[in-house]
Amino acid sequence: MAFVSQWALAQIPSVDSLAALLPALPDGDEKIEVLNQLLKFQLNADLDKARGYASQVVRLSKKTGNRLALATAFKDIGVIHLIASDFDSSKYYNQLARREYGALMKNGGNEGKSKILEGYAGTLSNTGNWHYYQSAPDSAIYYHQQAVAFSKQYGTDKPKANSLSTLAYIYQDQAQYEQAIAMHFEALRTFEKLDNKDGVSRSYQGIGEINCEYLDKCELAIDYYRKALNIKKELGSERGMAYVFRLLGDAYEKLSAIDSANYYFEKTVALAEKLNDKRLLTDGYSALAAIANEVGKSDEERIEIILKYIKVSEETGRLDGLFVGYSSLGDIHKEKGAFEKAVSYYRQAIQLAESQKDYDFLQRIYFKKYNIYKAHLNDPLSALAALEAYLVNHDSVANAERYRAVEEISTRYETEKKEATIAKQEAALRQGRIRFWLIAGILAIALAAGGLLFRLARRLRRRNEEKEFLIKEIHHRVKNNLQVLSSLLHLQSRHIRDETALDAVREGQNRVEAMSLIHQKLYMGGNLAAVEMQAYLYELGDTLLDSFGLEDGRVKIIYHLSPLRLDVDTAIPLGLIINELLTNSLKYAFPDGRSGQVEISLWKNANGKLCLKVADNGVGKSGAPALKNSTSFGASLVEILSKKLKGRPEVSHENGYATLIEFGQFQEA
Repeated sequence: MAFVSQWALAQIPSVDSLAALLPALPDGDEKIEVLNQLLKFQLNADLDKARGYASQVVRLSKKTGNRLALATAFKDIGVIHLIASDFDSSKYYNQLARREYGALMKNGGNEGKSKILEGYAGTLSNTGNWHYYQSAPDSAIYYHQQAVAFSKQYGTDKPKANSLSTLAYIYQDQAQYEQAIAMHFEALRTFEKLDNKDGVSRSYQGIGEINCEYLDKCELAIDYYRKALNIKKELGSERGMAYVFRLLGDAYEKLSAIDSANYYFEKTVALAEKLNDKRLLTDGYSALAAIANEVGKSDEERIEIILKYIKVSEETGRLDGLFVGYSSLGDIHKEKGAFEKAVSYYRQAIQLAESQKDYDFLQRIYFKKYNIYKAHLNDPLSALAALEAYLVNHDSVANAERYRAVEEISTRYETEKKEATIAKQEAALRQGRIRFWLIAGILAIALAAGGLLFRLARRLRRRNEEKEFLIKEIHHRVKNNLQVLSSLLHLQSRHIRDETALDAVREGQNRVEAMSLIHQKLYMGGNLAAVEMQAYLYELGDTLLDSFGLEDGRVKIIYHLSPLRLDVDTAIPLGLIINELLTNSLKYAFPDGRSGQVEISLWKNANGKLCLKVADNGVGKSGAPALKNSTSFGASLVEILSKKLKGRPEVSHENGYATLIEFGQFQEA
């Protein structure tokens, strides 16, 4: 690659000169190098062109057998899709890159070893970025920490610095500012050592944000932003410039320089529209909408900005952007006196916010509805409903703190009054009633002790309530995480064509749903340690009938259930066992449109053992060829979970298919 060596000694070529050189080059490593240069030029300017150059690298790499170039191209395509908010494609190409780099590392050899190690670390970092964009900070932190550890082990500084920089931003989002600023400076030192100007500019941005948001030093932050902006201009990175414009706007808004803020927000939107960067467009329109009234824009102009914000939020799947946008439309119509229309927009915002469990937003918007119904629409019933919803969504922890403060002040006041009364009585009786002194002293001690005991009991009760709230929140979050996993399995199943694989994914989804339902029952019930099995099994049965398209009544589930409340360590394996047995019956017992029924029985026998029976009147094992050819994973799972509860499945093939299990180890709650 003689021309590459000449470039190293000369000025970096322009996009036009590289593009002009490309057609004259034969298919090979030199052409791949030029394509990679063009890709990097276009990454912050034109994503479609960058994707086109990366695709050419993939084709040439496969043709010439250059696996390192192929891995790098897959990694670059993953980054391009991530910037474009095409998350499924980004994940797919990043996985391809990790696979290729992993194979290259296993093959050994020193040729291109540093690039292979750097590339693999880069895929770990990109996986962290993917989770960060998906609003999964814990997973993002995990992968970025892996990237940092790998880079420190093998001396790959660039991905280490990139991951440190992103970790700093994640900690910044979590208000862990001391940790964030330390990582920004560590990343900055590494970027400066590598002479990586783009990285240096990103570190300047992060340091500036912390100075403005956390330390209220927005003037200092603006200095950092301008340093970052100069580097972005030098590199020709329009996307980078747009992000810095947004930060400058935020800083000037915080300094109450609204005209300057509006100027930079408009520059952000203009560049984002040019680059078709929808994520940045969402942020830009959001910022413009927030200050539109302050800069004197008319209602029509404000509505136009918000509608653009809502449109881009829909395109990028930003539900938070949607409900904030609808709320803002409601506010404008409320100002105009169009109260019915305002309530309509608030209603749309509430539906979306409830799906995201944004209770802080919900309590504020319900209070707006309450004021409209009370003061303008003269609808006391709707006002009362809105007020009740406001109270439900109000921050219970903050309320508890306020109530505690009021109670402590009241207790102190009452105690002072009692002590003053006792002092007066003692002074009046001091001269001739020594005995009363003793009684009064004992009474005072008893009152003080009683007050202390009362306050201690109340404090313990409050702590128990707080712990109960936290435990419910944990179960709620576990249920939400399992629901996300179920949704991911559902999305994955839509791209699977192999019936066996599709079947396995769907069964996995049903197992996740069975566990999710347990946690839902726990956080919604009155007893946080118990699952009411009757209600749980009814809902599990309905879910599986719906999953297999049998809600038409062709197959019915008959329940024979004793009233049992089981602890979570028993309920989860038992729920999974029932899920497997019921799935087996619904799937195989009634082929070719047959009708029938499945019976689920759960009771305690005379020996105190927990008994489960799942039986169907279907075709039986001999009449279900699909069952014979299926994998034994479900049966193995039932066997393993039964052993956990000291049980052993007994199968009967008379009049269909039945499984009976007696459990020797279980815990009622």
